[in-house]
Amino acid sequence: MMPAPGPPTQTLVDKGREQFHRTCAQCHGRNMVNSGTTSYDLRKFPTDQPDRFFNSVTNGKNSMPSFSGALDPGAIQWLWAYVSTRGGKEM
Repeated sequence: MMPAPGPPTQTLVDKGREQFHRTCAQCHGRNMVNSGTTSYDLRKFPTDQPDRFFNSVTNGKNSMPSFSGALDPGAIQWLWAYVSTRGGKEM
């Protein structure tokens, strides 16, 4: 597991948004908007659980595949900056 960096910056959130739309939006919805019935609604992800996020992205969980080897640690940090700030809305 990877520790979260310091407070997210707008640059990290922007990189995370770009990565999210390339990698995650297909299942989790554009801008994290989905019904939560077929994939986890990331707008509800606990912002105090970065290790859980990194573990899920790296190792997969339930129907979510592992992104180990597909995403480097920096890209996962960007995704966390995006998800943990609700797309920059909670900065």
